Amino acid sequence: MFEPDERMALCASFVRDGAAVADIGTDHAYLPVWLVRSGKVPSAVAADLREGPLKNAAANIEKNGVSDKIKTVLSDGLDKIQPDDADDIVIAGMGGELIVRIIDRTPWLRNAGKHLILQPMTKADTLRRYLCENGFAVLCERACISLGKSYCVMLCEYDGVVRECSDEFAYIGLLGNDRSRESKRYIYMIREKLMKKIKGFGSDSPEYELLARLIDKFGILSEENNNDQCGNDI
Repeated sequence: MFEPDERMALCASFVRDGAAVADIGTDHAYLPVWLVRSGKVPSAVAADLREGPLKNAAANIEKNGVSDKIKTVLSDGLDKIQPDDADDIVIAGMGGELIVRIIDRTPWLRNAGKHLILQPMTKADTLRRYLCENGFAVLCERACISLGKSYCVMLCEYDGVVRECSDEFAYIGLLGNDRSRESKRYIYMIREKLMKKIKGFGSDSPEYELLARLIDKFGILSEENNNDQCGNDI
């Protein structure tokens, strides 16, 4: 059976046992196939915007003998997914701004029973700000290293509480409280990006001062973190 890489495995670890799951932007449907074949979930929906990847997904599903448990849906985000189709929704491998647009136009995600498992490839800070400002709680966040690159995965749920999003939280979320080497590596990566960004501002500007503070803080956090915020091993 196909074994997921670290990024996919981290997304899978946040899926609840026995949940109906939807994988948005599924490509080859590797994640839902693995979840169903491993017995973690009884059924899944594999959705993609493009017909080509969806045909690849269907072929892979059939090859693995799970056509009766996984259905494919041609859908722009969650537009063609029904609320009863999924309890846990995985949106991975796309930019944070696109994830925001998908969530924003799907009202039924504003239900405490739905879990969102989000893995932004870019603009994670934009996604975290949106979640805070629109009543979604980040329940847990972990980082991983896959093929030499660092990624974060967030487990989120709507509770209707609008939260203030600090600049620190926007950039590293809950990872500042995680002692793992993966989180340290992710924070280090963010720090490197901010060090490039700060070069575009004058040293007497508010933007420069803010970025300088974050760079200093992230330098400390990338050396030594504490308190595993999720409370369990993956």
